[in-house]
Amino acid sequence: MTLVLFAQLTTAGSGGGGDGRATFVHVGEWARAAQRAGIDALLFDDSQDVQPAGPGAFEAGTLAAALAAATDGIGLVPSISTDHLAPYHVARLLATIDYLSGGRAGWEMNASGAQFARAEEFAEVVCGLWDSFADDAFLRDRESGVYFRPERLHTLDHKGEHFDVAGPLNIARPPQGHPVLVRRADSAEAAALAGRVADVAIVPIDRADEVREIADAVTESAHAAGRRRGDVLILLERSTATPVEHLIRLAGSGVVNGFSLVAAQHDSGGKAYSDMLEIAIAVRRRSPGASDGTLRARLGLRRPLGGWTAA
Repeated sequence: MTLVLFAQLTTAGSGGGGDGRATFVHVGEWARAAQRAGIDALLFDDSQDVQPAGPGAFEAGTLAAALAAATDGIGLVPSISTDHLAPYHVARLLATIDYLSGGRAGWEMNASGAQFARAEEFAEVVCGLWDSFADDAFLRDRESGVYFRPERLHTLDHKGEHFDVAGPLNIARPPQGHPVLVRRADSAEAAALAGRVADVAIVPIDRADEVREIADAVTESAHAAGRRRGDVLILLERSTATPVEHLIRLAGSGVVNGFSLVAAQHDSGGKAYSDMLEIAIAVRRRSPGASDGTLRARLGLRRPLGGWTAA
């Protein structure tokens, strides 16, 4: 039995004494420790709070890009809202992180409840932009002198209710095809959205008693969209106070594929992170995880074939 382990990483209170550079160094050290402990991916929250924040309140996408050079093997999943940015910019940012990290990028799609239809179209556009080029569009063949095959380029020409995007994206198809898309299933509508578009659905800790119902809702939505159960992993958010034996038993029930670890309410700073590492190490003694390849390969997710057609 192989369990997927995610962990929530926040920079608030993570050290550095208010110095942004020192905070990043500390975060990088913890990320590498999480990698050694067997955690598959780190989730980076990105608050949209308008209140002033200190120098350690990093933008999630930029932090993930910086950590791509400071880590090796662990997934990097920033939270990026579909409410405030354009699909083209998000697609380009995440494709860049996927290249910088060697195929370890993910995207926690954050959308307000009133914007689910827009969020679904947003995800459709982003994935379509990632498919702008076929995998073999760039030959870079010095002998023949052929660098790029233009017939392997696909313009998106998306015209929808919320977006009008011609494309193409100005970057080659990401190493994973599509970076791993993560969505929190914190309501019936969110569970349905996760089933249609996400690779990983996270059940929040305050809905833990409903995990089977939410997992069933995600699966039903995935099937209705023509997807298989294995196309969407179900992770149940659990605090660092959860006994490891409880995690193993729950995973053995077949309801979830793994867990997303968050700090217990009474923990903060270094203790919260050390508790996460201890849980991960204990779980990996019972269920060794994958350590090589892209984040998709590590999670056992198939690589999308791409939706382009030759001109």
